[in-house]
Amino acid sequence: MADHDLTARSTLNEAELKNIRAFNYFITQGTTREAYEALRSTFPELEDISSIYLAQKTVAKLSGLNPKYADCCVNSCCCYMGKYKMLDRCPFPDCNEPRYDENRRPRKRFQFLPIIPRLIALFLDKATAEKMNYRHKHCETRDTEKVTDIFDGTLYRELCNREVTANGKTFPHRYFSDHRDIALGLSLDGFAPFKRRTNSAWPVILFNYNLPPDLRTHLDHILCYGIIPGPKSVKDVDSFLVPLYEELAELSEGVDGVLDPTAKEFFILRAYLILLFGDIPAISKLLMMKGHNGYSPCRYCEIKGIRNPGEKVNYVPLHREEGAYNPHTLRYQRHRRFIRQAQKVIAADTVAESDRLSRKYGIKGLPGLFLLGSVEFPTSFPFDFMHLIFENLVPNLIRHYTGDFKGLDAGTEDYDLPKSVWEAIGDAAARSGDTIPSDFGARIPNIYTERSGMTAETWSIWILYLGPILLRDCFSKPVYYEHFTKLSHLVHLCMSYEMQRSDIVLIRNGFIEWVQEYEEYVSSPQKSQVF
Repeated sequence: MADHDLTARSTLNEAELKNIRAFNYFITQGTTREAYEALRSTFPELEDISSIYLAQKTVAKLSGLNPKYADCCVNSCCCYMGKYKMLDRCPFPDCNEPRYDENRRPRKRFQFLPIIPRLIALFLDKATAEKMNYRHKHCETRDTEKVTDIFDGTLYRELCNREVTANGKTFPHRYFSDHRDIALGLSLDGFAPFKRRTNSAWPVILFNYNLPPDLRTHLDHILCYGIIPGPKSVKDVDSFLVPLYEELAELSEGVDGVLDPTAKEFFILRAYLILLFGDIPAISKLLMMKGHNGYSPCRYCEIKGIRNPGEKVNYVPLHREEGAYNPHTLRYQRHRRFIRQAQKVIAADTVAESDRLSRKYGIKGLPGLFLLGSVEFPTSFPFDFMHLIFENLVPNLIRHYTGDFKGLDAGTEDYDLPKSVWEAIGDAAARSGDTIPSDFGARIPNIYTERSGMTAETWSIWILYLGPILLRDCFSKPVYYEHFTKLSHLVHLCMSYEMQRSDIVLIRNGFIEWVQEYEEYVSSPQKSQVF
């Protein structure tokens, strides 16, 4: 038992301990409120256990981890913090809903849980504190020619040589100069909690990278800052994250008086946000960018989009009528350039000029994140592999093969597979679940008749294992199959737990060649304006 548990037993009475155990059962077992209350009424010996409401109040009081609240728009457009603090109405013209009801009470509130008390609490448990020493041990023993974790990346290694900055201040200490300094990642993604996808919510989740990779993504170790409520998509994410940015700035300077049970000493706790990830719409909101449908859609390079007359969607092919982009020499975006461009958009004299610059740069403003010196654009915003590959690239490639990609046909090529072939492939994919151990992942549905049931997990199984087998000898030309298997090989490399630095060059060049071949094989001359 951890030291702090022994202390708790000496200061808590039996009734409090019983309620803590009951609440722990409710949380860890995923029990519904109804089932929990039914236990209390069914078993007389449990009648003295508090209701969930009272148990939550007790645990919050004993732990010191109390949620905080802030008024927000009834449609979740923004939170009334920061620049919106004094407003009585939603500032977005298409909403303009009042902040208060007729009794001057907030119509909706955003609940969040501060992270500093939770990070401090991690060091109260000796076993957890020892696990969090993973970052320090990894960096001491790492092989510089291998990449196995985030701490082998360029961003982390560069930060270790910099002095800490936050809110325009520079501090005398360097990033991660203490072995207890914590590296954090933030995940933001909208999801529809109900089958009818008319409502959405936006969880804000933090990952503790000081924990080993096999632990840091477990539910027990994830720090949920809050859930931005629906029913509509959030318009100003920054306004909901103002308190989080303030805490991260405080953690950059350091929180004094934290006990390290392993060293039996007090130390200054510091934590730095170094990675932010999610799907492209979520990251676009965080960065205040136009997003993937903008004229300047990419946060990593300055490639420009083109669109067909009468359409609202921009495409970003390498080849176009006015010439071709060389993927090896694309001009990459840089942190200082991004800030200069954002400042130009903000400082524009007229709305029309601001809109013109915003379209040109793909930037709508300057995010509050950039007050944290540990956040480097665009390096701190990697593309989410799940969304990019398993929920977009692979399904769209299959749509090409089935002839239902945005109403486009194969043009001068012949990569469409007949209906009878897809029926056989779908049946074989579904039956493969009878002989594939569940450790490989979820069972794949019939990809022909139940494609809507495919998830990121099942798409990953398809591209990694089943697709290369089931598509063999199905195409009229071997080059289409070779193109598909090249993608499968690249995904395998990306999914490796360990890779050589030379593998990164292979992956980069491999995807460049794959895209060039895609435009050659899948894009016909008639569709050159589209792809």
